[in-house]
Amino acid sequence: MFIAPAWYIAAESAELGQAPLGRMLLGQPLVLFRRADGGGVVALEDRCCHRRAPLHRGQPVGDRIRCGYHGFEFAPDGRCVHVPGQAQVPPNAAVRSYPVCERYRWVWVWMGAPEDADPALIPDFSASTDPGRSAVSARMAVAGNYLLLVDNLLDLSHVGFVHAGTIGSDDTAAQLEWTQEGGTV
Repeated sequence: MFIAPAWYIAAESAELGQAPLGRMLLGQPLVLFRRADGGGVVALEDRCCHRRAPLHRGQPVGDRIRCGYHGFEFAPDGRCVHVPGQAQVPPNAAVRSYPVCERYRWVWVWMGAPEDADPALIPDFSASTDPGRSAVSARMAVAGNYLLLVDNLLDLSHVGFVHAGTIGSDDTAAQLEWTQEGGTV
């Protein structure tokens, strides 16, 4: 189960250009791309409404994206604006459009109801843009459930045993300290 009415990091700002980028957030396929002027980011459902082909395999056409299967073109708001071989576009031809905010070196996508998207709800990661600090980024594909990764990162009691030859030893016991302020731990 996912928390849908929230902002999620979908990409690093630097990795996103006009070429479509496919991502999966909360079990939903998304396609991300920059507008033709290099400015704003667009986030759409990554499935053409015609035959469900992945739009990230398509081509940018100005501020639109063209499906690589039959050439349907979608505007940044998700509306289909061109269907090859016919003058009229079916009025209900569309894919979901997601609110996007680019902040703190990342592209954030709101996964809840669009009318509830408030950029003020994005957590403050301004320290990541502090010129006195250096930012390091990397991506590692893991063929496993994300919950196992979260469990691994939060369970410090395993460090002394699993990582005895590197960052721990078998006599290392995790010393945990925590504080709670309001709804934050």
